Amino acid sequence: MINSFISQGISIERTPKKIVLKKEYVVAFDPMEPPLQFVEEGVIKGFNIELLNLIGQKNNVKFIYVPMTKKESYEKLVNKKIDAVIGMRFDKEYENKIRYTDSIGEYSVCIVAPKTKIKSIKEGFGNEDFIVGVEKGSSEYNYLKNMKKVNFNIVFDQESLFKLLELERADFAIGVQEIAEYIMLEKNLYNKYETMNSYTAPVSYYIGVSYENESLVKVINGELKNLKINGSYENLFVKWNKSAELEKEKQMLQNIKTISYVSLILVLILLVISIWNIQLKKIVKDKTAKLRKINKELEEKIIEIRNNNELNSIICESSPRCITIFDRDRKITFMNKNSINLFNAGDNFKGKDAYYYPIMEKIIGNGVFEKTVFENEAHITRELKINLNGREEYFRYTLYPLLDYQKNNIGAFLTMEECTKEKILREKSLKKEKDTAIATIIAGIAHEIRNPMTAIKTYIELLPLKKDNEKFREQIVTIVPKEVERVNRLIENLIDYIKPKANSISEINLYDIINSSMLLLKPTFDKNSIKIELDIDTTLSIKGDPAQIKQVLINILLNSIDAINEKKEKIDEKEDYFIKIKNYAFEEHRIIEITDNGIGMTEKELKNIYEVFYTTKAKGTGLGLPLTKQLIEKNNGNLFVESEKNKFTKFTIIFEVI
Repeated sequence: MINSFISQGISIERTPKKIVLKKEYVVAFDPMEPPLQFVEEGVIKGFNIELLNLIGQKNNVKFIYVPMTKKESYEKLVNKKIDAVIGMRFDKEYENKIRYTDSIGEYSVCIVAPKTKIKSIKEGFGNEDFIVGVEKGSSEYNYLKNMKKVNFNIVFDQESLFKLLELERADFAIGVQEIAEYIMLEKNLYNKYETMNSYTAPVSYYIGVSYENESLVKVINGELKNLKINGSYENLFVKWNKSAELEKEKQMLQNIKTISYVSLILVLILLVISIWNIQLKKIVKDKTAKLRKINKELEEKIIEIRNNNELNSIICESSPRCITIFDRDRKITFMNKNSINLFNAGDNFKGKDAYYYPIMEKIIGNGVFEKTVFENEAHITRELKINLNGREEYFRYTLYPLLDYQKNNIGAFLTMEECTKEKILREKSLKKEKDTAIATIIAGIAHEIRNPMTAIKTYIELLPLKKDNEKFREQIVTIVPKEVERVNRLIENLIDYIKPKANSISEINLYDIINSSMLLLKPTFDKNSIKIELDIDTTLSIKGDPAQIKQVLINILLNSIDAINEKKEKIDEKEDYFIKIKNYAFEEHRIIEITDNGIGMTEKELKNIYEVFYTTKAKGTGLGLPLTKQLIEKNNGNLFVESEKNKFTKFTIIFEVI
């Protein structure tokens, strides 16, 4: 044991001599998470606070604590307005923006519920509708928001979860177990609420530091290791995180005290009667100690079994999705009931190669599984058509990397959900949006056709009078066929847009598809005095569905026309209005940019443009951009939008070359 401690001590990472720390650091903290960090009668307290202060004392550093919400503290840390945030959970969004220290505390997530509802929750979770209190942005929130049978009220800190329960605005809450037990102890709520051991999951807290401040991270990590080895960390942890256990021990001691008084009387009597009774007492004491030890070991084993079995049952079996888990060798390790039924796998699926099932091979083949497992790349959500019992059904699926608590990849996690009705509704919405575009296009083309038809009519009327005029005959032979061809091209493009050929993937020249879309909308551009500026590379091409790509371009161009007309109505300024269209290649991508100087969008409007039925137009449907985005993704592309109110909007479409 001594050799082990010595070897550990030798391996401790010492703080380099060249590291220079500031004298003071500003640290933000959420004051609503007792006993980890909170404010009591104006005094900042908690395990996290004392731990960081201990590190500061050893390095002659003073930490100035500022209470603020999680969101505010994260933003200020990224913007370098503060030095650190204590008590953070790991957030993928901030992984490349801030540095995380080693874990400063390992805790458990659990269910807290009124005692009167415990039974109904255990029996009905996943099958009945419950209102759940949960902290926004937490891992439990990200899980619950994907469940259909759960409605939830969101709070922004752990302490507010109990306010939801007390106001009866939630059937139960999911939060950090140590915080819940501390609050229940402080507010004397043990007689009213109870934590459920049937649902526990690990959660870690860290200190977040601005990305450039690597020195502070190294110092904190080094001191954490030292504190854990010399026992200071454990003493501090027990002080703040064992309140509930201490209360239980207090109750047990009270019971033992009562028993002791009775035992003392009996012992006195027994001492008078016989020395043999003293020996009996010793035997009873030894047996009691052994029973307590056995009971404790049994309780720990029961908790472990419940965590493994009941958590799987609650999360996986109650999920409406089909869930399949693979190891790094592509072997199936788990399927929930829905997945077994979908793949008709039976009970002996464990250990089988995923390619044993043809549908899975179609989903994770072509290197997709390898990218997910060995490169930790999340496979984007896609749709798949499956023939089930003679009928076609559509499923949406996503493949995620499966990580352990140390963030090591241990396999892949596949989820699938049926989306046939959604797809039908989306196609109906797409047709409605397309009908609106057709009406606009036809109105412009009708005027465009009228001009060549008038010229043809004039020549026909003059034909009897000038048929012997050689110059007239040359004009009619030259001009009339050109005008007829002009009308024919307009009508062919319109028919191709209204009634496209069957969906098929083919090589698409970007110049041709842009030019075809421009021809349909040219009358509308002219009518609204909009100048078109083109910067087109005629050699670039992609693979995709021509009808869908044309639908995308027309939707965006119509959106630009509406934005320019809205600006004309609302802002009385003389300005040359334009739409710029540009395409170019960048590495393995082909890019189209469409920019207009229309009304533009605010930051809030920009965040909501892909929400179905969200629109800023008086007669808008709120379907155009969501459907446009779906069509682009269906053709292996991505859509990005930049905008500034009253100045411009820029649509950027990036296609992968496949």
